[in-house]
Amino acid sequence: MSALAQPPGAGAQARPLRTVPDPYAHRHDEDPRYFERALQTGLSGTADIVGEYERALAAHFGSAHAIAVSSGCAAVMAALRAFDWTPGQRVIVTPTAPICTVLPLLDAGLVPVFCDVARDSFGFDQADLDALIDADTCAVIEVPMWGYPVAADATRALATRRGVALIMDLAHAYQTRLHGRKLPAYGDVACFSTHDGKYMSTGEGGSVITDDAAAAARIRAYTRFGNLEGKTLGVNLKLNGLQAALGLARVPALDRDREIRLRNRETLLGLLDNPHFRELPLCAGGEASGYALLLQAVGHDGRELVRYQVAHGVPSDIDKYDNTPLYRYPLLTGYARECPNATALLRSLTTVPLHPDLSRDDLEYIAAVLNAYAPANAAGEARA
Repeated sequence: MSALAQPPGAGAQARPLRTVPDPYAHRHDEDPRYFERALQTGLSGTADIVGEYERALAAHFGSAHAIAVSSGCAAVMAALRAFDWTPGQRVIVTPTAPICTVLPLLDAGLVPVFCDVARDSFGFDQADLDALIDADTCAVIEVPMWGYPVAADATRALATRRGVALIMDLAHAYQTRLHGRKLPAYGDVACFSTHDGKYMSTGEGGSVITDDAAAAARIRAYTRFGNLEGKTLGVNLKLNGLQAALGLARVPALDRDREIRLRNRETLLGLLDNPHFRELPLCAGGEASGYALLLQAVGHDGRELVRYQVAHGVPSDIDKYDNTPLYRYPLLTGYARECPNATALLRSLTTVPLHPDLSRDDLEYIAAVLNAYAPANAAGEARA
């Protein structure tokens, strides 16, 4: 029997096939109370509750300024406005990032330049990054994925030495840490998404975090029609009051959810015993957030593992998006630059949910499915 067809725990103790819930439902007891506050005090993007939400975000991240916006993509668009640049300048980004990170560059007339990642990491290959920065480079965007840390301290040091801005796109990395610090601390500005599938949800939404008052003022003006003064370019990227109310209700749950997610991660890692995959290694000083568990196939194509787990009811983001280097998308082939580490990384991975709605039985089922896996070319096939 092939690995794809083999049920977990085959034999007398076999578990029936089931579907593990995905994603987190994001229901919070305080949601109705904050909705009522928004309905009473204003729903526009300039309502008092939006400012209250922004202050709560800034306090959570230990940052001076937070600007709430309508999406994670809008956050990248707004973050770019913190700096001076002209169309045609270059922005360096990894090809393992979501396409949502790069679309704002194209919209602004900036040129994406793809830099390879370090081996078995979503962080930059520092030597490749150093070689790519030139006089036309205006920014570097670091993009950790699925809550796994990257060596943002090294990128910060290099960006400072070379005189370019560092944007941290942390749509997946709300609670990820490096050397005990939350990742926004390493960037000039940091971007977040609060789409319903992310670590914290306002349905749609995002935010930009920075300690630089001048950058915050420029970002806020850009997201509010240039403050309607007719002096600078601006559009409407504001988050509305109802979404801000959801965010205000849910910021206090971030630390609790992180504890649950990391406990689920430790439980799963303790239950897993299969030499055909491993957890993606953490960089030195890095702490994962529990957004998802990243497993890396050992010695074979990770898509085989993805197909197997999904057939047995364990969801994987790789099945949804079939991650591929960005320069292979038709829109981006004109910017192609082969990045072998990135290609190998994306072909090796699967994700496993860790969200707070998972029960102990869910975790045990996931472990049984994954422990029964063997790639088709492995001796012995899938294990009972």
